[in-house]
Amino acid sequence: MPNALALIIGNANYSLQKHKLINSVNDASDIAQKLSMLGFTINCVTNADKEKFERSVTSFGNNLQKYDIGLFYFSGHGLQIDGNNYLTAIDTNFIDAISAKYTSFPLNSVIEYMQQSKTKVNIIILDACRDNPLPNGFRGINDSGLAPIYAPKGTIIAFSTSPGERALDYGSGRNSIYTGSLLNHISDKNIPIEDFFKRVRTSVFNLSKGKQTSWEHTSLIGDFYFNSGDLIQSVKLPYRQECIADELFVSRGTKIDTIIEKLKIYDWYTQGPAIGELSTLDVSSVDESDLFLLGRNILQTAIGGTFAAKDIMENLSTWLLPFLRNKENHVLNGMLYEMYFDSKGHFRKGKFKSNYLDELFQLQTDVRYISSFEFIRQVLEPFTDDVFYLPHNPPTILAIEAVFEEKEFKDFFDDSVEIGAVLISVKHGNTELLQATNVRRYENDRSKFPDFEQKLRFSLGVPKGKLRLSTNLTGNEKFVTYPYSMNLSRKFSEADINANDF
Repeated sequence: MPNALALIIGNANYSLQKHKLINSVNDASDIAQKLSMLGFTINCVTNADKEKFERSVTSFGNNLQKYDIGLFYFSGHGLQIDGNNYLTAIDTNFIDAISAKYTSFPLNSVIEYMQQSKTKVNIIILDACRDNPLPNGFRGINDSGLAPIYAPKGTIIAFSTSPGERALDYGSGRNSIYTGSLLNHISDKNIPIEDFFKRVRTSVFNLSKGKQTSWEHTSLIGDFYFNSGDLIQSVKLPYRQECIADELFVSRGTKIDTIIEKLKIYDWYTQGPAIGELSTLDVSSVDESDLFLLGRNILQTAIGGTFAAKDIMENLSTWLLPFLRNKENHVLNGMLYEMYFDSKGHFRKGKFKSNYLDELFQLQTDVRYISSFEFIRQVLEPFTDDVFYLPHNPPTILAIEAVFEEKEFKDFFDDSVEIGAVLISVKHGNTELLQATNVRRYENDRSKFPDFEQKLRFSLGVPKGKLRLSTNLTGNEKFVTYPYSMNLSRKFSEADINANDF
């Protein structure tokens, strides 16, 4: 999955009625959701005034230094003044060119932030130059559209129109023609980005009956693919993007945000009192996204060893009750999500946070919490190659066969010989799950069989009592050995594992 950060801005609610747009917020939201599915960490901002626009771009530029790929998307009014391009805020003053210039955001500043971040690939997509949609439906403050601009090295800049043209605000359902075409093609697998934009251009030209031709300038080196085959999410989550990709979280100074901020500090002496503050929190005043993020951080804090958080996890069914809201429990949703997804909102393939797997899944048959397990089941549906146990009511049993090969091991110190068993196969039905690439000399755990069984159960994400494990062990083995990073997947039908590699 790509190590990629995207800032998506969609502006529609401009100050004057004649400048308001119909679909640009839809465009931004839909692009954000699609890019999230493709592995991007997303910050989606809608109806940004000048101050919010500047803060968002500055934060994007600072965070981008941790990523290989940067993407900036803007949907709204764009204009050129004296040959320079400007992206407008909802409070941009269009009374004259000077006012518009100083109350908009210069496109060159976005490019400079992306250039200084040293990312390998920078992508800028502008569905701009949109005029008042009533009555003529064009996006562009003046008739000349945006000015031509050339992409620095490693950058591709994509415009919804050719230089001097304007862009339609409608034409593809809830989206503009251009963004609708982006959405239609962006999930195509293994398409180089230049070919992707060529497909978009063909769609835009045909759907607009030749009135609009998208345009790009690129200085990319090497190939980039939006979709290399691994989707990250397939359902739209009902939470803010900074709670889904919680590395983007910034405290707004509210009580719940202050508590979450303290939980994110890896210090027991800060985290413990923060959990104590929850007893004074007015739960009814906290929105669903913040409750979701709270759940994520309580699980993380418990795994880190903070006693107050561990107490919560050991008394979940009772502790969660005050957070029930219309048969939904967003705190529990957050805990379950945190187990499977990381701070970028990316799936934790083979690296689930299974420390409290059993405590969480004890609730899957509790009628008060069934909706949370239906939530995580839907979120995990795209990952069934790598998730082997999904919530069921009544719970199901997962049958697994583990095959070992007996081997003599010489003690390093006294040359004595012990009989051990080397794991060579893990199967579900006829499907081999253990991948050869995960089996390497000197990268193996050695333990008693019960410890291996728990490691296998946690790797598979199977709660206690729901794994039916069959093996060929005889009982003579003093220990078993198995890969330290036991990544298991259905994606390969055979694991070309050679026991001599151990």
